[in-house]
Amino acid sequence: AEGGSNGGDGTAARGRWNALAENSRQRRPKGVEGTVRFRTSFHNVVYDVFRARAWKETDSDVDWDVCWADTGWIRENFDNIRLNEHQRINHFRNHYELTRKDSMIKNLKRAQRALQREGLDEEAAKYDFSPTTYVLPADYGLFVEEFKNHVGAFWIMKPIGGAQGKGIFLFNKLSQIADWKKDHRWKSDNPQAEAYVVQRYIENPMLIGGKKFDLR
Repeated sequence: AEGGSNGGDGTAARGRWNALAENSRQRRPKGVEGTVRFRTSFHNVVYDVFRARAWKETDSDVDWDVCWADTGWIRENFDNIRLNEHQRINHFRNHYELTRKDSMIKNLKRAQRALQREGLDEEAAKYDFSPTTYVLPADYGLFVEEFKNHVGAFWIMKPIGGAQGKGIFLFNKLSQIADWKKDHRWKSDNPQAEAYVVQRYIENPMLIGGKKFDLR
């Protein structure tokens, strides 16, 4: 799974940022509450809107109200620190815990188990909305056992970090993924193998106007 900056370097960076942030709070002049300071490396329509609203641009690492950046930069700099109360960034921190398919199913299962441990079985049962899911190659053995219990059922394969339907395919025979395993240099103990999620295909989904849909 992906993670933010860890170890000694990450701790040092967080300590440095927190020290700078505290210094910034102490130095911030009074009477500027109406001025919004923004920091961004983008020069697009977002930048134009900020300027049109008379917001003030700053290149400070810590002394800003709004920071607009790409997900990678935010993850590297902000996933493991505490922002000041007035500060806002344009992405949810640790967003990949839900946007990556393997992390999402991991967290859904974790939440369900937590409720079960607390004896809240009725609440835990509400997490059964998610189809049976495994992460390959790590869960390949478990997947094969489940596959054999549902002969003829269709399954869907998706790359964990993909989008726009790329790399997705259906199958109902193990032989149909043999070429996929070969093409991806797939081995259960290969840390470089591209991970996929495999799910029982929902054959009778809710439709709108006879078509599938998603909510984002």
